[in-house]
Amino acid sequence: MTKRRKFFFIFCFIIIDAILVVGFLVIRDATSLSKLDNEMSIIYKKDITKDRYNTKLKSNDGYAVVEKTIKEYLDYYAVNIQKLSQMLDDPKLSEMLSYDNYGKDGPNFNESIKYLEENKESFNKIVDELLENMNEDNINKRILDKNDDSYYISLYKDIMFSDEMSDELDNINDLLNNVKTDANDIYDTCITVLNYLKVYQGEWTLEDGEIKFKTQDMYDYYTGLVNKVKKDE
Repeated sequence: MTKRRKFFFIFCFIIIDAILVVGFLVIRDATSLSKLDNEMSIIYKKDITKDRYNTKLKSNDGYAVVEKTIKEYLDYYAVNIQKLSQMLDDPKLSEMLSYDNYGKDGPNFNESIKYLEENKESFNKIVDELLENMNEDNINKRILDKNDDSYYISLYKDIMFSDEMSDELDNINDLLNNVKTDANDIYDTCITVLNYLKVYQGEWTLEDGEIKFKTQDMYDYYTGLVNKVKKDE
Protein backbone atom coordinates (compact mmCIF):
# COMPACT_ATOMS: atom_id res chain seq x y z
CA MET A 1 0.00 0.00 0.00
CA THR A 2 1.45 3.30 -1.04
CA LYS A 3 1.87 6.16 1.43
CA ARG A 4 -0.65 8.19 -0.55
CA ARG A 5 -3.29 5.45 -0.30
CA LYS A 6 -2.54 4.91 3.41
CA PHE A 7 -2.93 8.63 4.02
CA PHE A 8 -6.22 8.59 2.06
CA PHE A 9 -7.65 5.79 4.22
CA ILE A 10 -6.56 7.46 7.45
CA PHE A 11 -8.12 10.71 6.30
CA CYS A 12 -11.36 8.92 5.43
CA PHE A 13 -11.46 7.24 8.83
CA ILE A 14 -10.96 10.60 10.54
CA ILE A 15 -13.77 12.16 8.52
CA ILE A 16 -16.10 9.25 9.24
CA ASP A 17 -15.27 9.36 12.96
CA ALA A 18 -15.90 13.11 13.02
CA ILE A 19 -19.24 12.64 11.27
CA LEU A 20 -20.20 9.92 13.73
CA VAL A 21 -19.20 12.05 16.72
CA VAL A 22 -21.10 15.07 15.40
CA GLY A 23 -24.09 12.89 14.60
CA PHE A 24 -24.02 11.39 18.08
CA LEU A 25 -23.85 14.84 19.67
CA VAL A 26 -26.68 16.15 17.51
CA ILE A 27 -28.87 13.16 18.33
CA ARG A 28 -28.01 13.40 22.03
CA ASP A 29 -28.85 17.11 22.09
CA ALA A 30 -32.11 16.53 20.27
CA THR A 31 -33.00 13.73 22.71
CA SER A 32 -32.18 15.86 25.75
CA LEU A 33 -34.17 18.79 24.38
CA SER A 34 -37.12 16.48 23.75
CA LYS A 35 -36.87 15.11 27.30
CA LEU A 36 -36.71 18.65 28.67
CA ASP A 37 -39.81 19.63 26.68
CA ASN A 38 -41.64 16.58 28.01
CA GLU A 39 -40.71 17.48 31.59
CA MET A 40 -42.02 21.00 31.08
CA SER A 41 -45.31 19.58 29.82
CA ILE A 42 -45.57 17.53 33.01
CA ILE A 43 -44.68 20.54 35.16
CA TYR A 44 -47.46 22.68 33.68
CA LYS A 45 -50.00 20.08 34.83
CA LYS A 46 -48.87 20.14 38.47
CA ASP A 47 -50.68 21.89 41.31
CA ILE A 48 -48.19 24.06 43.18
CA THR A 49 -50.38 24.02 46.31
CA LYS A 50 -50.08 20.23 46.58
CA ASP A 51 -47.29 18.87 44.38
CA ARG A 52 -43.50 18.97 44.42
CA TYR A 53 -41.18 19.66 41.50
CA ASN A 54 -37.98 18.05 42.78
CA THR A 55 -38.32 15.05 40.47
CA LYS A 56 -35.48 13.09 38.88
CA LEU A 57 -33.70 14.89 36.05
CA LYS A 58 -34.44 13.40 32.62
CA SER A 59 -32.14 15.43 30.34
CA ASN A 60 -28.33 15.57 30.19
CA ASP A 61 -25.44 18.03 30.35
CA GLY A 62 -26.44 21.67 29.91
CA TYR A 63 -30.05 20.70 29.40
CA ALA A 64 -30.00 19.04 32.81
CA VAL A 65 -28.72 22.29 34.33
CA VAL A 66 -31.64 24.14 32.75
CA GLU A 67 -34.09 21.47 33.89
CA LYS A 68 -32.70 21.44 37.44
CA THR A 69 -32.74 25.23 37.71
CA ILE A 70 -36.37 25.44 36.63
CA LYS A 71 -37.45 22.61 38.92
CA GLU A 72 -35.59 24.09 41.90
CA TYR A 73 -37.21 27.45 41.30
CA LEU A 74 -40.73 26.04 41.14
CA ASP A 75 -40.11 23.66 44.02
CA TYR A 76 -39.00 26.62 46.14
CA TYR A 77 -42.45 28.10 45.57
CA ALA A 78 -44.24 24.81 46.13
CA VAL A 79 -42.52 24.22 49.48
CA ASN A 80 -43.19 27.72 50.77
CA ILE A 81 -46.76 28.00 49.46
CA GLN A 82 -47.58 24.71 51.15
CA LYS A 83 -45.90 25.99 54.32
CA LEU A 84 -48.16 29.05 54.21
CA SER A 85 -51.16 26.77 53.87
CA GLN A 86 -50.05 24.80 56.91
CA MET A 87 -49.69 28.00 58.89
CA LEU A 88 -53.28 28.96 58.11
CA ASP A 89 -54.47 25.43 58.88
CA ASP A 90 -52.75 25.43 62.26
CA PRO A 91 -55.33 24.22 64.82
CA LYS A 92 -54.02 26.79 67.27
CA LEU A 93 -55.00 29.60 64.89
CA SER A 94 -58.51 28.22 64.42
CA GLU A 95 -58.93 28.07 68.21
CA MET A 96 -57.90 31.67 68.90
CA LEU A 97 -61.51 32.84 69.16
CA SER A 98 -62.83 29.72 70.85
CA TYR A 99 -64.53 29.41 74.22
CA ASP A 100 -61.71 27.14 75.42
CA ASN A 101 -59.00 29.65 74.52
CA TYR A 102 -60.92 32.49 76.19
CA GLY A 103 -60.96 30.46 79.40
CA LYS A 104 -57.35 29.36 79.12
CA ASP A 105 -55.61 32.58 78.04
CA GLY A 106 -58.14 35.27 78.99
CA PRO A 107 -58.74 37.88 80.06
CA ASN A 108 -55.35 39.36 78.99
CA PHE A 109 -54.61 36.97 76.10
CA ASN A 110 -50.87 37.67 76.23
CA GLU A 111 -49.88 34.29 74.79
CA SER A 112 -52.51 34.38 72.05
CA ILE A 113 -51.72 37.91 70.90
CA LYS A 114 -48.00 37.11 70.85
CA TYR A 115 -48.67 34.01 68.75
CA LEU A 116 -50.79 35.97 66.26
CA GLU A 117 -48.31 38.83 65.90
CA GLU A 118 -45.32 36.51 65.44
CA ASN A 119 -47.11 34.29 62.94
CA LYS A 120 -48.38 37.29 60.99
CA GLU A 121 -44.84 38.64 60.73
CA SER A 122 -43.45 35.25 59.68
CA PHE A 123 -46.26 34.73 57.15
CA ASN A 124 -45.74 38.13 55.52
CA LYS A 125 -41.98 37.66 55.41
CA ILE A 126 -42.38 34.42 53.45
CA VAL A 127 -44.93 35.92 51.04
CA ASP A 128 -42.90 39.07 50.43
CA GLU A 129 -39.77 37.05 49.72
CA LEU A 130 -41.67 34.84 47.28
CA LEU A 131 -43.10 37.85 45.47
CA GLU A 132 -39.71 39.54 45.30
CA ASN A 133 -38.13 36.45 43.71
CA MET A 134 -40.64 36.55 40.88
CA ASN A 135 -39.08 39.54 39.16
CA GLU A 136 -37.13 39.06 35.94
CA ASP A 137 -33.70 39.79 37.43
CA ASN A 138 -34.06 37.13 40.11
CA ILE A 139 -35.37 34.60 37.62
CA ASN A 140 -32.40 35.20 35.29
CA LYS A 141 -29.88 35.18 38.14
CA ARG A 142 -30.66 31.55 38.91
CA ILE A 143 -29.31 30.30 35.59
CA LEU A 144 -26.46 32.81 35.44
CA ASP A 145 -25.17 31.44 38.75
CA LYS A 146 -25.02 27.93 37.30
CA ASN A 147 -24.15 28.22 33.62
CA ASP A 148 -22.27 30.64 31.37
CA ASP A 149 -23.13 29.02 28.03
CA SER A 150 -25.20 31.48 26.01
CA TYR A 151 -27.20 28.69 24.35
CA TYR A 152 -28.42 27.19 27.62
CA ILE A 153 -28.99 30.60 29.16
CA SER A 154 -31.14 31.53 26.16
CA LEU A 155 -33.00 28.20 26.36
CA TYR A 156 -33.71 28.75 30.06
CA LYS A 157 -35.04 32.24 29.39
CA ASP A 158 -37.17 31.01 26.50
CA ILE A 159 -38.84 28.51 28.83
CA MET A 160 -39.15 30.79 31.86
CA PHE A 161 -40.67 33.61 29.84
CA SER A 162 -42.79 31.47 27.55
CA ASP A 163 -46.56 31.97 27.51
CA GLU A 164 -47.11 28.74 29.46
CA MET A 165 -44.66 29.60 32.23
CA SER A 166 -45.79 33.23 32.34
CA ASP A 167 -49.34 32.01 32.95
CA GLU A 168 -48.02 29.71 35.69
CA LEU A 169 -46.11 32.52 37.38
CA ASP A 170 -49.05 34.91 37.05
CA ASN A 171 -51.24 32.37 38.82
CA ILE A 172 -48.67 32.02 41.59
CA ASN A 173 -48.46 35.80 41.92
CA ASP A 174 -52.25 36.12 42.19
CA LEU A 175 -52.38 33.26 44.69
CA LEU A 176 -49.74 34.86 46.91
CA ASN A 177 -51.36 38.29 46.87
CA ASN A 178 -54.80 36.86 47.61
CA VAL A 179 -53.63 34.60 50.41
CA LYS A 180 -51.65 37.47 51.93
CA THR A 181 -54.74 39.66 52.01
CA ASP A 182 -56.92 36.92 53.48
CA ALA A 183 -54.32 35.86 56.06
CA ASN A 184 -53.71 39.41 57.26
CA ASP A 185 -57.46 39.93 57.60
CA ILE A 186 -57.62 36.83 59.81
CA TYR A 187 -54.58 37.73 61.93
CA ASP A 188 -55.59 41.38 62.31
CA THR A 189 -59.21 40.62 63.15
CA CYS A 190 -58.24 37.99 65.72
CA ILE A 191 -55.86 40.47 67.34
CA THR A 192 -58.58 43.13 67.33
CA VAL A 193 -61.06 40.75 68.98
CA LEU A 194 -58.63 39.68 71.70
CA ASN A 195 -57.53 43.25 72.38
CA TYR A 196 -61.19 44.22 72.59
CA LEU A 197 -61.83 41.49 75.15
CA LYS A 198 -58.68 42.48 77.00
CA VAL A 199 -59.64 46.16 77.23
CA TYR A 200 -63.22 45.37 78.25
CA GLN A 201 -62.44 42.32 80.31
CA GLY A 202 -64.89 43.37 83.01
CA GLU A 203 -67.74 43.58 80.50
CA TRP A 204 -67.97 39.91 79.53
CA THR A 205 -68.14 36.51 81.15
CA LEU A 206 -67.98 32.88 80.09
CA GLU A 207 -71.15 31.01 80.92
CA ASP A 208 -72.76 27.79 79.68
CA GLY A 209 -70.19 27.30 76.93
CA GLU A 210 -70.52 30.77 75.43
CA ILE A 211 -69.29 34.32 75.91
CA LYS A 212 -71.82 36.83 77.24
CA PHE A 213 -71.59 40.62 77.27
CA LYS A 214 -73.24 43.14 79.52
CA THR A 215 -74.74 45.06 76.59
CA GLN A 216 -76.21 44.06 73.25
CA ASP A 217 -74.07 46.64 71.43
CA MET A 218 -70.88 45.04 72.72
CA TYR A 219 -72.10 41.60 71.73
CA ASP A 220 -73.06 42.81 68.25
CA TYR A 221 -69.64 44.40 67.73
CA TYR A 222 -67.94 41.21 68.90
CA THR A 223 -69.99 38.89 66.68
CA GLY A 224 -69.42 41.19 63.69
CA LEU A 225 -65.66 40.77 64.09
CA VAL A 226 -65.86 37.02 64.64
CA ASN A 227 -68.06 36.58 61.57
CA LYS A 228 -65.50 38.49 59.52
CA VAL A 229 -62.83 35.94 60.50
CA LYS A 230 -65.12 33.02 59.65
CA LYS A 231 -65.82 34.55 56.25
CA ASP A 232 -62.10 34.87 55.46
CA GLU A 233 -61.24 31.33 56.54
